[in-house]
Amino acid sequence: MHDAIHLTSCRSRQAGLSLVELMIAMTLSLMLLTGLVTFFVNASNNQRELQKNASQIENGRYALDSLIQDLHLTGFYGAFAAYATPSALPDPCDTTESVMLAALGLPIQGYQAGSMTAKPTPPSSCTLLTSANLAAGSDIVVVRFAEPTPILNGTTTSFATTSGERYLQANPATASIQNGGATATCSTDALGVAATISRKCAIPASVDVCSATCTAPAAEIRKMNVRIYFVAPCSVPASGTNGVCTGSSDDGGYPIPTLKRLELTSAGFAIVPVAEGVEYMKIEYGLDNSPTATNANTGLPGDGVPDAYSLTPALADFANAVSVRVDLLVRNSLASAGYTSSKTYKLGIDPTTPSNPAVTVGPFSDNFRRHVYAAETRLVNMAGRRENP
Repeated sequence: MHDAIHLTSCRSRQAGLSLVELMIAMTLSLMLLTGLVTFFVNASNNQRELQKNASQIENGRYALDSLIQDLHLTGFYGAFAAYATPSALPDPCDTTESVMLAALGLPIQGYQAGSMTAKPTPPSSCTLLTSANLAAGSDIVVVRFAEPTPILNGTTTSFATTSGERYLQANPATASIQNGGATATCSTDALGVAATISRKCAIPASVDVCSATCTAPAAEIRKMNVRIYFVAPCSVPASGTNGVCTGSSDDGGYPIPTLKRLELTSAGFAIVPVAEGVEYMKIEYGLDNSPTATNANTGLPGDGVPDAYSLTPALADFANAVSVRVDLLVRNSLASAGYTSSKTYKLGIDPTTPSNPAVTVGPFSDNFRRHVYAAETRLVNMAGRRENP
C-alpha cells in the first residue's frame, strides 16, 4: 500500500516543460525584449533629436548675438565724429590707409542678393568672397568700428602695436589710419613716429602716464576693425578651414551652410566661422530720412528714428541708416530621418507694405528642421549723432 502511494506521487511530479509551454515562454520573452528594445531605440532617437534642436537653437542665437554686438559698435571711432559720407561706395577689402580713412564715413554698407537664387557681388578685391564661397539668396553686411579699449601709452614693449594691424588715432576733429609695429608712447602714433594728432592733457597721471610728461599728448590709438558677414555654402572646405568652399566634397561630403565673416588681421583678411546651419541671411536697413532739413544742433538731417526700411539701399541710404533688421533662417546641421515639412519661412518686412514679408522661402524637400531668428537693433553711434540734444 505504501509503495503504491509513493509510485503515484512520483508520477504526479512535473519532470520538465512541454513544447507548448516552452514556445509560450519564448514568445512572452520576445515580446518583453521587443518592448524594451523599442523603448531604448525611441529614447535614443528622442535624445538625438533634442540634441539637434538644442544645437540649432544655440547656433541661431549665437549667430544673431554676434551680429547684434558688432552692429551696436558700428561707427564707434573713439572721439572722432567729423567724418563725412564718401562720394562712392568704399571697397571694404582695400586696406590702404587712405581708402580706410575715407571709408570711415560709411560705418555700415552691404551687398544684396537680387533674388533667393542669386548671389551678391562684392568687389573683386575681396578674393575670399568668390561665387563658390557665397550662398545664393543671402546678403553681405560690412561693419566698421574701433575697439572700445584704446592702446595704452608707455615706453616698454608691453605697449607695442602689432605690425600689419590697422589702428585709428583720432581726436574729435581729425583722424588717421595707421599701420602698427611700434610702441605707442605719449607723442607718437602706431608707427612710432611723431603724432600730428593730439588731445588735451586733462587726464590724471594715475590714469594716463602721458599726462605727467606731455602738455599735448598724442590722441588715443585704437585697433581698427572691418568685419564682413556672409553666408557660405559650407563650414569646413575640403581645401582647409580658411579656404573657399568647393562643393559636395566639403564637410566630409555633407556641406553645412554657415554664417562666416571676413576679419581684418595683421596678415590681411581671414575667414572666421561664426555659426553652422545658417542658410539665409537677409539685412534690412532702417533709414532716418525725415525731416530732410539739416538740424542746427546736430548738423545732420533726421532725428535718429527710422522712418522707412530698405532691402536694397543706395549710398545715401547707408549714410542714413540708424537701425538694422537681421533675419536668419537656420537649419539643423544633421538631417532627421523621416522628417518632412510643408512649412514656408518669411524673412524681412516688405518696405512698401509692412504687414507683408519681404521674402518667403520653402517648403524644402529634405529632412532638415528649420527656424527663423530675427531681431532689429539700433545703430547706436549713427543714430546718436542725429538725436536732438
